[in-house]
Amino acid sequence: MRKLLVILMLLATTGTALAQQGGHRPRVRIEWGAIAGLNVANYTTNMPIADVGEHLGWQAGIVTAVNFGAFAIEPQILYVRNGLRVNYYGDEKTSVRLRSNSIDVPVLVSLRLLRPVRFYAGPVFTVMNDCKQKSGGNLLDFGRIRPTVAFTAGIGVQLGHTLLDVRYNGQFRAKHDVVLPDGNYIDKMRSHNVAFSVGYLF
Repeated sequence: MRKLLVILMLLATTGTALAQQGGHRPRVRIEWGAIAGLNVANYTTNMPIADVGEHLGWQAGIVTAVNFGAFAIEPQILYVRNGLRVNYYGDEKTSVRLRSNSIDVPVLVSLRLLRPVRFYAGPVFTVMNDCKQKSGGNLLDFGRIRPTVAFTAGIGVQLGHTLLDVRYNGQFRAKHDVVLPDGNYIDKMRSHNVAFSVGYLF
């Protein structure tokens, strides 16, 4: 709930900035570009018999923006790859290496009053997510580990055509349907990550 309030406060600040423009109609510009970088993920669960270890992940995709001057609407399409290891301590210890692939669609509102700095926040819609289990030389389907709707907040600095981007990606609630290979469930699994990216804007 606290994170949702932060997003609402950002939207309210954007509305105030528009009201201060004195009724002048801003010039609308369309921006687009590409972005890529690394993410440091953290997965947690409240199960005492399971723990999750993470590996460094990465993401890449296309960014667009409808720029109204003081603020912009920024829909993006990102391919996100993460690796993790689930250790489950049942009758005997089970260790599973996983590879998570997803296509995320952030829809951001960015505030651009302090150029070249921009602040943004918004929902993230995961339109495709699969997680594969490494078993020998094969990859077996493990199911979804990412939420369908999450959120992101961050800051970017544009230097010419180059965009330096840092953002925090979190989720509103934990997933309850992550199934281990022996049929047991991981209860209330949560994920969040910090992503560092570099982009080129046209």
